[in-house]
Amino acid sequence: MDTDLITQIMQYLMGVIPGDIAGNIVAVVTAIVTLCTLMMRFWKEPEMTSKWHSLWQVIHVLASFKKPDEIKENKDGQKDR
Repeated sequence: MDTDLITQIMQYLMGVIPGDIAGNIVAVVTAIVTLCTLMMRFWKEPEMTSKWHSLWQVIHVLASFKKPDEIKENKDGQKDR
């Protein structure tokens, strides 16, 4: 049911926003996600006490659209949420 609401909102927004602007938004979001994914490939998780850990968490969410805690649980063999 959440997917239907999200789909309806996206369809509404795409109808309201002009096509060239929507295309630019999609291109920028795609570039950000790609860059974050590339960074996550080579940047290991810093220690929890490090000042860089909060930045790492933001980049991780943008790259995978999952919280870091959910990824760790999945690696431990637990079910996806």
